[in-house]
Amino acid sequence: MQTPRVRVRPAPPYEPDGPVVTAIRTVAHVPSPRPYPAVAPGTTSARKTASAAAEARRFTVAVSRVLFEVLDRRRSIAHLGDVVAPAVADQIAALVRHDAFRIPEASGSGTSATGPAPSATQVPTGNVLRRVHVQLCDPSAAEVFGSYEGGGRTRAFAGRIERKPIRVRGAVPVGRRSLVRVEYRWQLVALEFG
Repeated sequence: MQTPRVRVRPAPPYEPDGPVVTAIRTVAHVPSPRPYPAVAPGTTSARKTASAAAEARRFTVAVSRVLFEVLDRRRSIAHLGDVVAPAVADQIAALVRHDAFRIPEASGSGTSATGPAPSATQVPTGNVLRRVHVQLCDPSAAEVFGSYEGGGRTRAFAGRIERKPIRVRGAVPVGRRSLVRVEYRWQLVALEFG
């Protein structure tokens, strides 16, 4: 049986500033997009945004690793401390309590009375963080998402991080009063697993 011949045509050229788009911009008085960014790369606003994006990514990777260690019961939930919101901490505690992330061990061959026999192709136990992506909403909030692998399956997670005011320990006493220092630090405020 022969397969039918298929003709592949190139896609037509796409002109975003064609006559229809130009007419809409003229009527709506919408300025045309500039070929350069609205904020010059040397300004403080652009530097703050880039710095916040890098800091948000570092925070997300670090908190995700600790989070999966807590879910695998390699660490206690106390290790999360102030980096997660109380509602997220409760959610994680419930997941740990109900063994939601427990990976079933393979049964059958390879086990003996003394325990499992080591294998060259043994799958690592626990959930392993694979990818993390951060989409900055503004310098104080970001949407995060990524993937993790566990039990031979790849799954997704998503969440939101925000900069929250947190009291810093070790405040310096001044007279009768002590000054309480407050810093804005990243905190995981929402978390979903797919």
